[in-house]
Amino acid sequence: MVENKISLGAWLTIANPEVPEMLSLLGFDWLLFDVEHAPLDFQMLEYMLMAVRGDTTPIVRVPFNDPVYVKRVLDLGFAGILFPLINKAEDAKQAVASTRYPPKGIRGVGPRRAASYGLKTNEYFDNADKVLVIVQIETQEAVKNIEDILSVEGVNAFFIGPNDLSFSYGYRSWKEEIVRKAIEKVAEVSMSLGVPGGMYCPDDESLEFALKNGFKFIALGSDYRFLVAGARSRLEKAKSLANSFS
Repeated sequence: MVENKISLGAWLTIANPEVPEMLSLLGFDWLLFDVEHAPLDFQMLEYMLMAVRGDTTPIVRVPFNDPVYVKRVLDLGFAGILFPLINKAEDAKQAVASTRYPPKGIRGVGPRRAASYGLKTNEYFDNADKVLVIVQIETQEAVKNIEDILSVEGVNAFFIGPNDLSFSYGYRSWKEEIVRKAIEKVAEVSMSLGVPGGMYCPDDESLEFALKNGFKFIALGSDYRFLVAGARSRLEKAKSLANSFS
């Protein structure tokens, strides 16, 4: 998913296993389970993770850069973690350390489901360092420190949080020039360091902007936005047709 090719994914916020099952069957490259803003608890996360089909990569955004959250979601079997509010190199180092077992890191040992309930424990430990570490860039401070952040060993990719980043600069849209310039700066640094980046792109304009800046890790929207958009389109068309008969 963090190779040098475009991968398309979606955000999951609705607490129901059928949602990740449906979206993974559609062929998304990855799905991100949002524990930062969505009402998903750890038990529901496990049920939803079990529903992922095919080759879709399951990723989770933890509520905060805290080792306690990290070990719990990794023990469920997630392939990668998106860490919010990474503002400096020290934050990135803690994120990496929380995904690694001692002596390389500080992750507690007890993988449970991730190790097939003890049936593949040694195999899991041999590959545990392959957990994807994705840092979220969403503040002015993070942009200022982007080279240091992306230079941290173990950081596999980054993700632009366009809403938070915009608010950090005092605006409500990434389309403002100062915000666009900040994103372009991050993109330039990422290409020079060879660390792939991503962005949330719910429409064609943001998607084109992200692709032009070399981003590879693209979120096309979220489950509830897909639901609202599909329902709205169908309802508007039906109303239009119905009015023609009235």
